[in-house]
Order: sequence, then C-alpha cells, then structure tokens
Amino acid sequence: MRTFVILVAVLGCCLADPCIHNNHADLTEEHVISMVVTDADHNDDGLITGIDVAEYFVINYDHDKNDVVDEAEFVRQWHNSFHDEEAFAQHIFHHLDTDDNGKLDLSDVDPLIKRADTSGDGIVQIAEFKAYLEAIYNAC
Repeated sequence: MRTFVILVAVLGCCLADPCIHNNHADLTEEHVISMVVTDADHNDDGLITGIDVAEYFVINYDHDKNDVVDEAEFVRQWHNSFHDEEAFAQHIFHHLDTDDNGKLDLSDVDPLIKRADTSGDGIVQIAEFKAYLEAIYNAC
C-alpha cells in the first residue's frame, strides 16, 4: 500500500500542470503585479484603459514590430522583465490571449478590459486590474 501511495504521488507530480510561479530574482507575486500595473498605467491616472493594455502588452512586447506578439516574444519579454519561469510566462500569455489564436494583438484588448472590469462600469480601476492579475497567478 505504501508503495502504491508513493507511486501515485510521484505520478501526480509528473503529470501536474508545469505552471509554477518560481521567480529567479526573488520577486514576490505582489511585487511583479505592482510592476506590471505601474508600467501599464503609464500616465498614472489610476485607470487601466484599452490604450494602456495595447501599449504595454502589445507594443512593448512586439519585438519584430509586426503588430502582434507571439508566444515566444511574450515569454522572452516576461522572463527578462520579471525573471519568472518560462512555463509561468506561458500561463500568463494564454490568459491574455483571449481568442486563443496564439498571439496577442489589438483584438485581445477589449476582451481583456471586460474581464478585468469586475464592476461593469467600463472603467478598469487599478484595484480591479491587480485583482485580475492575482486571479491569473492563482490559476497557476
């Protein structure tokens, strides 16, 4: 029986989702979220607009300047900026890629805003955006 329990535990670890928030720069989840929010709210108005999302996640991560961010570009930029594991950066990417087409582009902006706008007033407050990012972290 003991062998069976150990075997199940080992298999469970091997088959588990590889998404682990392991930060090589010892940045906490809260610190990374604060960094993302600060960078995204570039005009410091306390709101995250569609323009903020487009500028931060699409324009800043689009290294080959083709107006889309593929998964490799996103993972590389997220890892370089926040030192998270690649599997975790992939997890973030898949949550931001709202239409599951394998890229981030302007078509993802409005759905992202709607997901983060929990009050439904059409405005994403900083607290709502932080809660949205925390939910992505917690889904890992």
